[in-house]
Formats: sequence, structure tokens, C-alpha cells
Amino acid sequence: MSYLDGLRGIAALNVALSHFVMAFDFAVYTGRPEHAQGSWEVALSAYPFLFIAAGGNYAVCIFLALSGFVLAKSFHTSDMSAVALVVKRTLRLGLPVLAASLFGWFVLASGLAFNHEAAAITRSTWLSGQFTQQPSLTDALFQAWNSLLGIPTRANSYNSVLWTMPVEFLGSLLLIGIFATRLPANRPRWAAIIMLALGIMLARSYISVVLFGAALYLLDAPRFTARLRWRPAILILVLALGTVPLSIERWPIWDALLAITALVPFPPIIAPGLTVQADASIWHAISAVMLVALITGWPAAQRLLARPIGQYLGRISFPLYLAHIPVLLSVACPVFLAAQAAGLSYGTSVLISFVAYVPSFLVAAMAMEKAVDAPSIRLAAGAANALSEPAAGPAVPTA
Repeated sequence: MSYLDGLRGIAALNVALSHFVMAFDFAVYTGRPEHAQGSWEVALSAYPFLFIAAGGNYAVCIFLALSGFVLAKSFHTSDMSAVALVVKRTLRLGLPVLAASLFGWFVLASGLAFNHEAAAITRSTWLSGQFTQQPSLTDALFQAWNSLLGIPTRANSYNSVLWTMPVEFLGSLLLIGIFATRLPANRPRWAAIIMLALGIMLARSYISVVLFGAALYLLDAPRFTARLRWRPAILILVLALGTVPLSIERWPIWDALLAITALVPFPPIIAPGLTVQADASIWHAISAVMLVALITGWPAAQRLLARPIGQYLGRISFPLYLAHIPVLLSVACPVFLAAQAAGLSYGTSVLISFVAYVPSFLVAAMAMEKAVDAPSIRLAAGAANALSEPAAGPAVPTA
């Protein structure tokens, strides 16, 4: 399923670009005049298909749906024990999360973060909300732990994208637990129904997207979507739902859709991984699950996503996702400030900042893939395989 790597890579790239827009033109995301540099952003914010401008949350939902689908396939075909799978997943996620938190700490402790100075000009409260704490190595280590097994808060996070990691981790544990019962192997349809029911119960939380993605695999969704006609038209509808605006200036049709999702109850408990979705995000989640189902049965789309550029983006997708926030604060922001100090216009300053930002986060992602991500994959696989190997019996003497 190499084409799914391509989809994951595009989603990661979209998150990085979306955060740039949120930093330098937040009104396109919020629709609030106090965040705008001009008058056009507020009007634009009401439109769908603003992937780069306000599609970061949709991209996260795509990540989660993909994780559910791919992990279900992996667990379904694996002969590893549940303990080995838990260890493998913990190391696979935990080591890059630790590196990302330490990267953010280094940027803040070294005085390389210029987001507050830039936010005073860009009017982005999202940008000013990053790195509000005093740097502390101990706190950075705690936040790395908290970003996997706790409830991370943006107030003292060293990398604000880590809020998704408890969702990924708890989703993994739930799937491991379900597959450990052998029900998916023996009764895949019944297991899928259980996942769907649990997902509906937790529909207000992001973890439901992981469960729905896993159910797609067990229900053999590609066999159904392969028979669909008018796929391009369906894709347009799916992407429109995936980009339901978060802006307060959205059109009445969006308000009607949000009135439906407003009826979805909140999770009965507060726990790591049960991060709550906003009303618009529930539509993003529905769209993400529909998109994964559609792509898995669409050969033409698969060939497009499986091209070399998509494959490479997929390979660096996780480190790109983890590395771009520190790069945004330490490269894009100071370059923008330097351009402003040189007397350049706001638009020109943003353009120069963007030109510096894109290659910088790509280089950071490549370096992190080599130094952290690939080794963590090997270490996780090695540890899981060691736990799965049967213990050696006593040596039998030979004559």
C-alpha cells in the first residue's frame, strides 16, 4: 500500500504549510478582523477547499484514519504477541516524540525562537501562544512523556503538534487489545462492528477516527469503493466536507452542518488520548475516513500517490510533522522580522520568510528521518522481534 504513504506525505506537508498561514495570516483560519492584515482574508475564510490555509486539522484526521487502516492490516497479519506489539509501538512513537520535544527545548533555550516578536506584527494569537514558558530540560522531558502517556497542554509544550500523539498511542493500544482477542482473525465483520460501535460512542474524540479507519480494513472497504462510479465527483464532495471552515464567518450551509455535529455527546471521561473534537472537526474526521476508503479502491489515484515524490514525502512524513514547528519559530519568524526591519512590505516579508521556511523544514525532516526516525523503526522492530522469539531450550548433548 505504498500509495497510502503518498497520502500521508501530502497530509504532513499540508500541516507544515497550514501552520505557516496561521502564523502570518491567522484571519484566513479564524475569520476574525483583529487577526487580519487586510479585508480579503475574512471573506476568504468562509470558503471550503482552503487546504493550505486552514486544512491542518483535516490533515491530522487523515493521519489518524490512515493509522487505523494500516495498523489493522499490520496487526491482522502479525504473529507477534500483544506485549511485543505494545513495545514496538511505544518505541516507534516515543523516541521521535522525545527528539521533537528536545528539539523544541533547544530552540527555546538557545534564544532562537522569535515567534512573540513576529506575532506582534502578524496579529496571530496562535503564534504568540507558542513557547510561553521558561525553558527547562526537565520540563521538556516531562512533556515528551506527557505527549505519549498523558494529557499534553499547549501552555508548556515544546512542540504543539505533539497533542496528537496520545491519540495515536491510545488508538494503537485499543487496536492491539482487540486483535489480541483473535476476534478480527476469526470474525472480522463482528470485530469491525465492535470498532464502529466504539467509534460512535467516542465520536466526539479524535480516537474515533483511528477506530473507523481500522473498521475500513476489516470490512474490506476497497472491494466496495472499487465498484464506485463518478469517483472525481465523490472526491470533490469528500474534500468539501474535509474543509468545513473553522472561521466564524462561515456560510449558513456550514452552520447547518455544524448544528448536526453539535448533537454529538462529549466523552464521559477525561483521559489521555480522548482529545475532544470541535463540531467542524467531526466533519473533517468523517471526510478523512471517506477519503481513505475512496483512495483504497481507486487505482488511478493510487498510481498518482505512489509516484516517487509521494513516496519520499511519505518516508519523511512523521519527522516533517514533528520538526516543522521549531523551524517555523526559529527560521521563518526571524527571516520575516529581518525583512520587515529592512523596510519591505508585509507581503514581501511573508514571501521571503516562506522561501526560507520550506527548504528549512524539509532539511530538518530529512535529518530527523536519518538520525531519529529510521533508527527508532529498527530499534522498535528489533525489540519486538526479540520478545516474540521463543526462549532457547536447554542444549542437548551430542555423543
